[in-house]
Order: sequence, then C-alpha cells, then structure tokens
Amino acid sequence: MNFNKERFANFAKYDLAINKVFYRNLALFTVVGTIGINVLGFMARYTMWENMTFMGDRDPFSQAGYNWLFMTAAYVLGFLVFMLYIFAGCSFHNLRNKQGRITELTLPATNLEKFTWHTGLMIGGGFILCILSILLADGINALLTLAVYGSEGGVKSLTESIWEILRLNITDWLGGSFLTVNGDAIAMNHETQKGVALLSALSFGILCGIIAEIAIYLFGNAVKYKYNIILTYVAMQILGFILVILFFVGVAIFADHVDVVTEMENGGEVLLRNMTTGYYIAGTLALILAAVLGWKSYSLYTRAQITTPLNK
Repeated sequence: MNFNKERFANFAKYDLAINKVFYRNLALFTVVGTIGINVLGFMARYTMWENMTFMGDRDPFSQAGYNWLFMTAAYVLGFLVFMLYIFAGCSFHNLRNKQGRITELTLPATNLEKFTWHTGLMIGGGFILCILSILLADGINALLTLAVYGSEGGVKSLTESIWEILRLNITDWLGGSFLTVNGDAIAMNHETQKGVALLSALSFGILCGIIAEIAIYLFGNAVKYKYNIILTYVAMQILGFILVILFFVGVAIFADHVDVVTEMENGGEVLLRNMTTGYYIAGTLALILAAVLGWKSYSLYTRAQITTPLNK
C-alpha cells in the first residue's frame, strides 16, 4: 500500500479542477437546502406567533414558542443525513462512464491514494460541509429572531437543538435533571432515569445505524457506478421490510417466554435493561458492518475495470 503525499496532492488538485462544477453544485444544494428548511421553520413559528398575537396572547408564545426549534432541527437533521447518503453514493462518480473509468485507471496515483481522496472528500468533506451548513443556518436563525422578536426571550441555538435530538436527550427537553410539576421542581425518579438510559442506548444505536447506512451507500457505489443511489435505496427498503418482520417475530417469541403482567408490575426493569443492552449490541454490530463494507468497497475499487457486466 504505497502512499505518497505529493502524488496524492496532485491527484486531488486534478480531481478538483476537472469536477469543480459537480462539487460546487452538490455543496450549494446542501447549504441552500439547510438554510431553506431553517427559514421555512422560522416562518412557520412566526405565523404561529402572529396568530397568538391576534388572539391577544403574544407574550407567552414570544417568550418560548419561537425558540422551540425541535421540528426545524428534526427536518434539518433529516435532510443532512440524506445528503450524507448522497455524498457516499457519489464517491466514485468519476467511474460512471467508460471514458471516466479509463482516465481514473490511468492516472499516476495508487488505488489507495485515489480511494482515500474520493472517500475523504465525499464523506469526510461532506460531513464538515453539513456542520458548516448548520452553523450558517444557526446564525441566520439568530439574526431573524433578533430582528423580529428582539433579545427579550433569548435566542435558542439550532445547533444545540440538533445535538439534543441526536442524543435523544429527554432531560434537556424536560428541563434538565428535574421535572416541573405545578411550579415545583422534583427530581426524576428511578424509572425515569432508566428510561433516559434506554434513550441513550437508542441514540447510540441510531448513530451507528447512520454510519452503517453511509457505508452501505459507499459499497453500492463500488458495485454499481450509475443509478447506484436509487438501486441501493430500493435494496435497503426491501432489507428494512424483512428486518421489521423479523423484529416482530422476535418480539412474539420473546413475549411467549416472558410473563408480561409480572414484568410490568415490577416496573419493566428487566425489559428495559435487556432493551438497553440490545441497542448497544446492535450499534456495535452496525459499526462492524460499516468497517467490513468500507474494506470491501476498497477491494472492489482496486479491481475496477473499464467494462464489466454491471458497468458497461
């Protein structure tokens, strides 16, 4: 695995020069899409605020409502995860036609150097672009909030809201480590803490699942150079349908071996513990799958040919 930094840099400069329009358009779509969702979310909250004003109840909503960014953050996060899949599925876009494959295979760089550049730019660079898009949208949201509402109710961070969603941080949504009931703060009980632990495990599983899905789209691009994103999506939908069926079969088998009534009377502690462990195991398996698919993608890339039955 010969890797030369100068040769790698020359290949990167060549690729950026040849495909600058493709990279620019993909980056602009990501940034504009993120900002657009953020602005639409702000407009929706503003419309609600105006309606509350018309009803003579401006203050309560102006203090909290326009800072409730959960829905906007959820849509932004969903869009950016979708874009990460697109980035991974476009990693080997140079190979989508015969002339591109001829050029790619004859360039003076090793397979490791070319593979590292493509995946690093599309996945690593795409991830950085997503973060920058969030920060830019966050700044625009802050400016719009200050311009319309002023600083009286504070400015909620879009970045913070997205982070809370990623962590499934119910304690932040509920106001920290305490719940407020009729104006009195009470500490979360043991059952609530177990629920938070379960959500943490679920968050870990979801994040690892996203990483695995990115690796799946990368693998799909290594197998098929054209229409690979659509084909990978269809394959994942079929696989997801099968997994859902297996999940419900597993739940049915589990229910046959567990006294559900007794379990619920005991607070569901065993069930919660098993589910928490299960999510951590599933997340770990997803990371292993991502590593295997990443290696397999590299292996397929090194064996790329000008024409194959799948890529003509």
